[in-house]
Formats: sequence, structure tokens, C-alpha cells
Amino acid sequence: MEDSLKILLVDDNALNLTLLEKILKDEGAELFKAMDGEEAIGLCRENDFALILLDVQMPGMDGYETARIIKGMEECRLVPIIFLTAIYKDTAYARMGYETGAVDFLTQPIDPATLRGKVGVFLQLKRQQDRLENEIAQRIKIEYALRAAEEKYRNIFERAVEGIFRSTIDGRFEEINPALARILGYETTEEAVANVHTDNIYKNPADRKAFLKKLMQEKSLTDYELRFRRKDGSFIWISESCRLFEEGGEFYIEGVVEDITHRKLCELELQEKATLDALTGIPNRYLFFDRLGKSIANAGRYGEKLALLFIDLNDFKKVNDQYGHHAGDVLLGKVAARLKSRLRSSDTFARLGGDEFCVLLERPSGRDSVAYVAEEFIDCLTDPFSFDDVCCSVGASIGISMYPENGVNAEELVKKADKAMYLVKEEPGRRFCFYSGSD
Repeated sequence: MEDSLKILLVDDNALNLTLLEKILKDEGAELFKAMDGEEAIGLCRENDFALILLDVQMPGMDGYETARIIKGMEECRLVPIIFLTAIYKDTAYARMGYETGAVDFLTQPIDPATLRGKVGVFLQLKRQQDRLENEIAQRIKIEYALRAAEEKYRNIFERAVEGIFRSTIDGRFEEINPALARILGYETTEEAVANVHTDNIYKNPADRKAFLKKLMQEKSLTDYELRFRRKDGSFIWISESCRLFEEGGEFYIEGVVEDITHRKLCELELQEKATLDALTGIPNRYLFFDRLGKSIANAGRYGEKLALLFIDLNDFKKVNDQYGHHAGDVLLGKVAARLKSRLRSSDTFARLGGDEFCVLLERPSGRDSVAYVAEEFIDCLTDPFSFDDVCCSVGASIGISMYPENGVNAEELVKKADKAMYLVKEEPGRRFCFYSGSD
């Protein structure tokens, strides 16, 4: 299958491999199969995989060890791995999986629709990545060609499919080619030159200052993305590659502009799918850890505090057992909505998986204010939830860790908030507690 993406399926059960192959045969990817960790590692050395589906429980080298070795290979460190397991509900096993580099878990027996949906997202992301890399290389090649053939510049300028411009440093356009005029919604280049100015073309005026500052520092920019205003007032995404140069004692900017609106909207949609929890619409664990890491860096830089609340629902399993998993999924969405309504816009709320949620509070005024928030979260879940023919109640146990007292990295803070939450579970009547251990 020429130029197709590749997926590696790893399972010591031949029947499972056959089933996976049957489910994914129409996903537009070339499927490779391995029945143990050694064979999988060998295939990874020889192929560029877009995704690896890896069984956890295998004789000899299990899935976790196989994943560690694969992630240790430079050429494979960014390849997403989805674990296939029947034991994902065990928190310890799940933590082990994410520590080895897993991006997701699927429990066996595999639901075909879920599998195809998740695989489809990662294949789309890989295709988008490959396409962006190719486009970057192509635009750089075009830029060098323009410099090497200045005698043909005018012909290229007039016929190019990309927008080309020359402007003064203060934002007045001296030349705009026909393609850029069309991109900006003007019928002629003369009309565009007469009306286009950096004072009215940027969606956000601050973007012009940031762009100019970076250009002054680096002298040239490649694939710089901006929002531009067209003649009719609508906004588009553009990608600009340009350079700053001096001529006759004056500074000018010249460059190439491409309308990337369609591609950018697709990219943003894919990013949203990859970073938001499908059931609740709030950030998932990957986006949460990314934001937590950035918040820790900022807090360390400015000497600020953070509070992390690890929330685990009480009696959620009873709802699943009594009403079924669909009711459980609906309940998770309603729980998330109630908790989210109690947050400030500056706080981050995410679902880590199962019935576990995390909240990151920025710059809390003190432990009392954090405790007040925890009490509010618990109180907002007191009223029963009613939907369809279901009426149920769930509570919550909350463990809290503080930055920098309890840790200076994301893993430490989550681990210690998790431990505090389990202490709450062990003491009947307790609703929340702060981490106070020494390990």
C-alpha cells in the first residue's frame, strides 16, 4: 500500500490480531502484526508507524516493558501507543501505562466503533503533521528560488498562486500581486495597494507589534500565522514567510502569503478532538498535564502558589451497575457541568479518566480559600441527578496538594493529591483533606 500510513498491532493471541486487522482494514493504513515484544521492537526499527496498538498482558516481555523500549528509540519517541487491556480499571496498572508513554487505554473486548474512532483521530493528526512538514519544506524551497532568480521576479510576482507583497516598515504596502489582492478580497492590485494598511488589516492590533518585534530580532520569518481582515470585513488565517531588508537607507519587508484558513480550521478541530474529553467536553489528562506544567513554570518564575484538587466520585460504580454504562456516561457529563460552574475562568478543570477529575487553582489566597472551594464542589454534588428514567446521587472525595510545598512538578502534585484523596476514602464522614505526608 504505497505512501500509506502504518499501524503496528501487537498481541500474543493470533485470534485478537485477526480481529483487530478486520476492524481496521478499511481505515486507509497499512497494518503490521507482531505476536511478542521482541518482534514489535524489530518492526519499529524498520518502519515509521503512525500508531501502535499494544497488548499489556503478554508472556515474557509484557506491554509496559515493550513500550519503554520503543519510547527509548529516538525514531519512535513521538509515536502514540494505545494499550489494549482487560485490567485498565486498576489505577496502578493505568498509572504504569501512562508512565511508559501510553496516550490511551482500550479495554477488551474491543468495541469496533470506539477503536476506529480513536485510530482515525491519530491517523488524521499524522497526516496533518506530514502535510505541514511538506508544505514548510516547499515554501522554503520557493523562497530560495526567488532569491536565485531575481531577473524573473516580475513574471513570478504576477503569476504566482501565493500572495506576494512589499511594504514599508511603517505598514504601507508598495506592491501587492494579484494573488494577494484576491486573498484579501480586492478585484485589482491597484485597489488593494490603495486601501490595505497594517492599521486595518490585522484582526488584533497587538499581533502587528508582536510580528514586527520578532521580525526585527530575527530578520526573516517562515510560516508565521496571523488573522487578517478582508475587504468585506471577514477574517482569514494566513501563513506569511518574509524578510526584512534595507534599500536606499530605508527598511522594507517583502514576503509570501498563503491563505491557510481551511487547513487551520481543520487543525484546530483535530487539536480539540485530541485534547478534550469526549464524554464531558472538558480538557482530558493530556491537555491538563500540559497546562499544569506551564502553570508550575509561571508560578516558579513569579513566586506564586498553586492548588491541585483530585476529585473521585463516590458510589459511581453503583450507578453503572444499576443503570448501565450509558447512564454512567451521561452522569459524568452532568457532574462535570456542575463542577465547572463553580470555577473561575483562570482555573483548569479536567477529567483524568473513569470517574476521576482534577482542578488546578491558580494563585489561591490560602489553604482556607482552597478548602472553601473543595466544600463548594462537594456541596454542589449533594442534590440528586435526574435524567431519562434515572434518579441517582453521588458524592465526592477530594485530595489536595499545594505547590510548592508538596511538589515542584506535575507528577508529584497529582500523585500526592491522589494519596490525600485515598485517605479521605478510608475515613468515613471525611470529605476532603490536604496532603501532609512525607513521601
